[in-house]
Amino acid sequence: MPARTGLLTVLPQTASILLLAAAGGVGVLVEGGLQDNATEGSSGIAKELSHAAPPIEAHKTSFPGRVSATSPYIDPVTPHRVYAYAGTTAFIPCVVNNLGQRSVSWVRHHDIHVLTVGRFTFTNDDRFEVHHDDGSNEWLLRLRSPSTNDTGIYECQINTKPTITQLIHLEVLEPRAVITAGQELYLDRGSTLRLTCQVLDAPSTSDFLLWYHEQKVANYEVEKVEVNVRVNNDTTISTLTLRDAQVHNSGQYTCSPSNARPASIRVHVLSGEHPAAMQTNGAQTLPGPRGCFPLARMLPAILLSLPPLFRLHFQLHFVFHYTS
Repeated sequence: MPARTGLLTVLPQTASILLLAAAGGVGVLVEGGLQDNATEGSSGIAKELSHAAPPIEAHKTSFPGRVSATSPYIDPVTPHRVYAYAGTTAFIPCVVNNLGQRSVSWVRHHDIHVLTVGRFTFTNDDRFEVHHDDGSNEWLLRLRSPSTNDTGIYECQINTKPTITQLIHLEVLEPRAVITAGQELYLDRGSTLRLTCQVLDAPSTSDFLLWYHEQKVANYEVEKVEVNVRVNNDTTISTLTLRDAQVHNSGQYTCSPSNARPASIRVHVLSGEHPAAMQTNGAQTLPGPRGCFPLARMLPAILLSLPPLFRLHFQLHFVFHYTS
C-alpha cells in the first residue's frame, strides 16, 4: 500500500510518478510544487522518486554518517541551529558529500511533514522550496516570510539504510522593543521621569523610533520631553527624559521602533500625600513607613512561606508597625 503524507500519496519505490488525489482531476508533483493534470516532467519525477526510499519518517536523533571518501554522509559543517528573522527569508543548509544516486529530503518535525525530496516540493505551502546548484554539495531549504510559528526542528535526510540524517533547529526571532523599567513605574510629583527602550532581535538598526504618551507623539507633542536615540553594538537604544513630572504626565508610554513590535509601560506620578511604591531610574525605594504598597502585595506569599508560629508573629508586627 502506498504511504500517505497529508494530501499527498507517496507510491512505492518502483512507481514512476507521484499522484495527488484532487477534486476534479489528478495532480502530479512537478519541480517547485504541484501542478494539476500535468503531462510533462513525469520522467524527471520518476528519476527522483526511483531513488527515494519510502516511507520517509522523522528521527529523534541525528545520524550524519561517517566521513568517507566514497559513501554518502552529511558534512560536519552543517549547523545544528539556524537563526532567522521574522519576515526575512530563512535558509537552512545541509551539506552532503558523496551523494551519488541517493536523494536528499527535508522533513518538518512538529507535524512530520515531508517538505521536499530531491529538487521537488511535497507541500502546498509555497513558502518552502529547495535550492541546489549542479555540482554543489549544498542543499538549502528556503523558507520565505517565516514567522515565530515556523520555529522548530527540520531534518535533512539521505535515503540510505539506516537513514543518514541531521536535525537542525530553526529559531525565528521577532524584533521587539523592551522598556527596561518593566510594565509599571511610580514616582513622586516633581521627580525626573526617565525611560529607556532597547530594540532586541532586529536584523538592523531602527530607521526611526517614536515615543507615545497615550495618543500623543511624545517626541514632538509633549512639553519638556527630551528623547535621545543611539546605537550600541548594533542595538538601537532610546531614552525618554521628562524633568519635573506632574500628575497629568501619568499614563501609558509606548516605545515604537520602525522595525520591531512596540513596548508599553504605565507611569504613575503621585502627589506626596498618597502612599506609593517609588521607582526612579529602575531603582525601587520606599518613601516611608506608610509606603508599603509592594510589601502589601507580597505579604500573602511571605506569610505562606513561614511556619505557623512565625506567621502569627509577623502578622501582628506588620499590623502594629504599619497602622500605628
